[in-house]
Amino acid sequence: MKPTLTLSKKLSLILVAFFCSMLIVVVLLLNGLKNEYDRQVYSINSENTRNSLSRADSVFSSALLLSDLIVTDDFFQSTLSTIKDGDGESLEDGLWGDVIARLSTFLDSSSLIVDISIAGDGRIAGSGSGMALSSSSLSDAISLARSAEGAPVWLGSDDGSIYLVRTIRRQEFLSLDELAILLIRIDVTTLSSMLREDFSNAGMRLVFSYDGRLLYSEYPEGEKLPSSYEVVASVGNIPCYIYRGVLPQSGISYIDAVPQDSLYGGIIQRVVGAFAVLLIMLILFLLLLNHIVKRMLSRINALREKMDAFEKGSNVTSIPSLPGSDEIAQLNDHFDNMAKGYKEIVEDNYQREIMMKDSSIKILTQQINPHFLYNVLDSIYWMSQKYNADDIASMSYSLASLFRAAVSSEDLVTVHKELELLESFLDIQRSRFPDSIRYSVSVPEEVMDTMIPKFSLQPLVENAVKHSVEENGIRTEIEVSCHITEHGVLFEVSNTGSAFPENMAEKLREGIVSSSTERIGLQNIDERLNLLFGEESHLYFRNENGRAIVSFTVPWRQDDYSSIGR
Repeated sequence: MKPTLTLSKKLSLILVAFFCSMLIVVVLLLNGLKNEYDRQVYSINSENTRNSLSRADSVFSSALLLSDLIVTDDFFQSTLSTIKDGDGESLEDGLWGDVIARLSTFLDSSSLIVDISIAGDGRIAGSGSGMALSSSSLSDAISLARSAEGAPVWLGSDDGSIYLVRTIRRQEFLSLDELAILLIRIDVTTLSSMLREDFSNAGMRLVFSYDGRLLYSEYPEGEKLPSSYEVVASVGNIPCYIYRGVLPQSGISYIDAVPQDSLYGGIIQRVVGAFAVLLIMLILFLLLLNHIVKRMLSRINALREKMDAFEKGSNVTSIPSLPGSDEIAQLNDHFDNMAKGYKEIVEDNYQREIMMKDSSIKILTQQINPHFLYNVLDSIYWMSQKYNADDIASMSYSLASLFRAAVSSEDLVTVHKELELLESFLDIQRSRFPDSIRYSVSVPEEVMDTMIPKFSLQPLVENAVKHSVEENGIRTEIEVSCHITEHGVLFEVSNTGSAFPENMAEKLREGIVSSSTERIGLQNIDERLNLLFGEESHLYFRNENGRAIVSFTVPWRQDDYSSIGR
């Protein structure tokens, strides 16, 4: 025989599996969230980087525009042409002073353009904080400017500045010979500090380059720049996001390294803390659940022992019930009640069988009596025919028809059949009250096969006769009509000579109508309509134009009800 796991062991295995599954799900979820967060942070910060560096691009483009203005300025063209042509050394000294004065008027275009200088004829005239290029760097800058043939060239320096250099060429007669070299110095160190303030990130590291030449770098000295495909790299042993691009107006390329911790380091710490709290709560939950399960199992075992004793025939009524009001305690109470009643059931079983046999005999007797009665009515009918007592014959025939329909097993009949039963009833009433009842029927031919509850119209007509003719001695007009509506087939029975009391429907369903016979007949119809056709099908009462009207609605040709009661 294979060993079976107890319920306690099964629940323990389930709890362990649940804990491991939840732990794996949480770890995978956190990892997925981190990857998605990394992607979102990189994407959003990339856009922020471009927006922030647009300020740097604006400064660089201002320098380009300024160089265009200086190169094409008529004053500089004429003055530098005069110096170039060498009309006298004393005159040149004065002209260079004019150049310096003129340059100072252009210096206020940007606070980050700190110096504008012109080099020519072995001299340098400048306005601003001065050039910071060494003689060799200046020589390289002049060579680059000449090789560009008048186009602007960007050049870096060791002092944290970027220089825009270009040749000023003679425009007169389009000779385009070189007049001087223009050098515009931009303080990129200050610009970088301002970008950090805009970007709210003191850890960012910027690199600017142009045409393969490094212009400015904040990378640690000697450290290799990240490759073009890297989006994450270590900069100074700090993991950073790498953003790269080209400034659209100046054409200067940039690399921006932003430490990851500066973007979401605090969030990672919070996530780790939240995970630790979640793990602790999960462990505490499992411990609490394990305690509840063990307590529940102990109560189930106590109930199982009581059942075992009952199975062996022991008296379990003396065993104390389980305390509490939960489902297990309720199950124990039900079991105790079952055990107490078991003996009574066994002892009374024989007596119950005898009672059932007696009931069967009575039912058989009741089946004989109705047949005997309407056979007697048939005999009266034939005897009345024999002695030409037509009124007695008609009444006995109609009564036999009603009685035969009453004892049949059908619960639903066609409208045609119900109208025949109603006609038999009215034959009897007209014999009783020859001149007091006028009766009309208005029913479309197409609804004759619709199924309605047996004896649903007859009690309504009987109620009309009772309250108008029998009680008040008033001649009455009774009309049975039928209409097809969007909700089904609407039947109405109306009569003159009586009226329904207010709130008749509520009184009927509450059982507070004046006559018990009336209550039984009408309430029977109301309940059968409700049971057969649903909550919306009821009797409805109203008084209108001197007539008492009762109505009800049945579904149109309800084929699925045709077999009820058969």
